[in-house]
Amino acid sequence: MKKLITICAVVTVILVLNGYSFAAPFNGAGDNETDTLGNYYIITGGLFPTGTTPNGDNGSGGTFRFLTDDPAWGYTIDSWQKDDWFSDNAGFALTMKNGNSTVYNNNGIEDNTYGDYYNASGSHGLHGLYRGYSMSNNWDWIYAGYFKLTQETTIDTIIGYFDGNGGAADPVAFDPFSPSIGYRMNIWSNVADDLLPTNTGGFDGDVLTSDTTGGSFAVSNTGVVRVMPDSSTDPIYRLTYTLNTPITLQAGEYWFSHDATVPEPATMAILAIGGLLLRRKK
Repeated sequence: MKKLITICAVVTVILVLNGYSFAAPFNGAGDNETDTLGNYYIITGGLFPTGTTPNGDNGSGGTFRFLTDDPAWGYTIDSWQKDDWFSDNAGFALTMKNGNSTVYNNNGIEDNTYGDYYNASGSHGLHGLYRGYSMSNNWDWIYAGYFKLTQETTIDTIIGYFDGNGGAADPVAFDPFSPSIGYRMNIWSNVADDLLPTNTGGFDGDVLTSDTTGGSFAVSNTGVVRVMPDSSTDPIYRLTYTLNTPITLQAGEYWFSHDATVPEPATMAILAIGGLLLRRKK
């Protein structure tokens, strides 16, 4: 199920995207099943700003969850599922800011405090190399990662991180700057007495969704890379969502996700079902 991907490329362009991408409610079927625009994989973080419990190992409670509306995967659809990763994975890499101040950071990319989790051969025992597929209307699957706030926190900028190339085994490389690609960000509340995001009947967060919360996206290269065992590198990109109006999150437990979308309706080539498990977690 897990495998490493080796790709090499560097791009330094910044693209500001003014359009919005929307996710439909669950319909029990894959909206699109195509690889013609590549695949979007989100990057994990290795810092624990509020303690190491929970962490990526489900024995601690777990910090990775997935949701799918496409039966082709062979997993339960339309309900959040727990996924077991590694104890040194904090969750999916997330930076939140208020003005010039960083108010949450579980990755160290922006301030170069990531240690050997990125930019190092083997990337933290290879665990920094793993990524999660996240496309809400293409094979209809997203990942979400846990984060915790210990006090009331105002934010005006949310940053997620992704593999700017996609996967080496994918038929087409992912182009972060393609005008055909849309981006989304979401935050969910945590289900009381359980480490699961709240089920909203779709891929939108109940705390925040870029589908309805005004703001703009920008894509840029972080200059930080994932280093493969053969010393080849793979660039990490940032997806920045700047809110039109700051919001305040109360102290508590949350789940964060970002994903890419393809145009509707789908008229593009179909990938054979056999490719599904290879893309889920790499």
